[in-house]
Amino acid sequence: MLGQTIQKQRGFTRTLTFAKQLRCAPSAHCKSKCRGFSLLELLIYVAILSGLVVVISSTFISLSKGNGQSQAKSEVNSAIRFATELLRQDLKNASAVTVPSVGTPSATLTLTRGGVTIIYDVSGGILRRKEGAADPVNVTTSSVTVSAPVFTRIENTNTVFSTTNVSIKINTTFAYNSNSSDWTYSASLQTTVSLY
Repeated sequence: MLGQTIQKQRGFTRTLTFAKQLRCAPSAHCKSKCRGFSLLELLIYVAILSGLVVVISSTFISLSKGNGQSQAKSEVNSAIRFATELLRQDLKNASAVTVPSVGTPSATLTLTRGGVTIIYDVSGGILRRKEGAADPVNVTTSSVTVSAPVFTRIENTNTVFSTTNVSIKINTTFAYNSNSSDWTYSASLQTTVSLY
């Protein structure tokens, strides 16, 4: 008997129910409520969860790769803009460019600005600027590698006005310094700056 009547008090009957909670009850109507997972159900649940883990992890990996590419691109483009602007300012204000000479490309650029000699070169993948007798100052950081630049002097002579227009063509490649394929990015700096 699952329940039994305790006593009658003031016209009410109290009944206490003592139900046994079985994992697998012998009766047919409790059988559907108390059974565990079958092997097939367990395999389906594991397959669904595995699929979700694969989708989530591949999304995370692609987001991480995209973030790395974006950061590398930003760093390289920032270095190119800074180097271009610095070179342009020095060349526009230069009174003379001694290296490179006409027709001879060079890996260094030597110019005179305000009576001071300024030299641009690459050492260890870093673009440097040396002003006068001071130590060279890094134009780029170690996170960006600069290939050996090619500075070419171009002269256009106007015989009618007896003037010569001097330009310096700059060609080099900036690359993000990383061993990971997720962080690879490179871009070329190709520009020509007119003097005087």
